[in-house]
Amino acid sequence: MICQRCLEPAALPVHGEYIYAMVREGDSERSLPKGYDALEVGEEPLDVLTMVEDELLLSLPIVPVHDAKVCQQPAGQDEPEPNENEVSRSNPFSVLAQLKRDPNV
Repeated sequence: MICQRCLEPAALPVHGEYIYAMVREGDSERSLPKGYDALEVGEEPLDVLTMVEDELLLSLPIVPVHDAKVCQQPAGQDEPEPNENEVSRSNPFSVLAQLKRDPNV
């Protein structure tokens, strides 16, 4: 995976615990103990490889990044500081705040 902060390769640990109970199609899942996920099985063989692949993909981080102590953003990617020549804009919602304070409206 590529770290989205420093854009270098990142090796991130992937882990998870899954407890499945096999249930025939149409059987009730209410009889399962707490903490078990129902895995419906039917006439077709169970594709364990696809199931493990799906669980691994779901456990990957949405945005992969190194620890903040390990990497920094690339040079030039810092947020720009406000310029003295920029014109300050008024808040467009300040009119609404005034209407809220006025009891006659």
